[in-house]
Amino acid sequence: MPDSPPAATNWIVASNLNTFDSDAAFAVHPEIDWSETASAHIHVGDTVYLYGTAPVSALTHECRVVETGIPFDRVIDDREFWRKEGALLSRNTRSWMRLRLVHTFSPDERGLLSLARLRDNGLRSAPQGRVRVPGGTVNLIAAALRSSYLSDDLMAESADVDGAEVDKFREAIEHEQYGVSDRYATSKSRGSAQRAFAEAVKRNYGYRCAITGISTRAFLVASHIVPWAEDESIRLDPSNGICLSTLVDRAFDTGFLSISGHLRVVVDRERVARDPALEAVLVPLDGKLLEAPSAAPPRPEHLARRRAGGIRFN
Repeated sequence: MPDSPPAATNWIVASNLNTFDSDAAFAVHPEIDWSETASAHIHVGDTVYLYGTAPVSALTHECRVVETGIPFDRVIDDREFWRKEGALLSRNTRSWMRLRLVHTFSPDERGLLSLARLRDNGLRSAPQGRVRVPGGTVNLIAAALRSSYLSDDLMAESADVDGAEVDKFREAIEHEQYGVSDRYATSKSRGSAQRAFAEAVKRNYGYRCAITGISTRAFLVASHIVPWAEDESIRLDPSNGICLSTLVDRAFDTGFLSISGHLRVVVDRERVARDPALEAVLVPLDGKLLEAPSAAPPRPEHLARRRAGGIRFN
């Protein structure tokens, strides 16, 4: 039998900003190449967090390794972002790995992922070269992402918007163009995209929560089924959204309830039992059939992905 691929590993790779401008490179290229070292053993499928050296001194990008062993004559031409051409040429005998951008950490997220906080959560010292990510640091990164409203529909609906961007996203939805690239996903564009998405989703559900029937608009949110952060190709897709009340949205996001392929509510009774007041609210919803929207009903494959993804928050 063929050998099974190695389990995916998380790495921190030092990014000397005086040598290579990774921020500028990823603003242009969805993928960049990074020279390999024989000692690191980084494989396809691994996650690489770039650590920007001083003066940034924080994690800057989350990347996925999509290819390794690339010879120098096949590397992506991004020499304009090399501040020292000699540093690039000195690596011409090395092989390279290709990094696909998953997420650019915002200034707020970089503040949460600063060297001081990384050291408080398991990292021994400022990264030099390549190091495996300690467990405590993995948890810190997850917490930083959770705290960012880029992944939170309710917070995104209260974010600042750009009117021209909202119009652009409305038009994209009309033409069934549902992708929003991370390369352009600033906090304001996230709010603008959510505004257009929410209008379409809530309109489809008659401005009523699909589970509780609540129709007071201040209590409604267009909740992504496959979360915003997990698939940029369906971020505007109305069939990837359900109109929910704010409490139900939070229960859906945190895994206290899920939705079956038959569009019925499934309450995690064991978890809700820890809070009798919450139990009293959610248990009566167990088994309830979602109200059907006028258009773009939830796609079974999106619901399956959500269930397979598990709980995102504790």
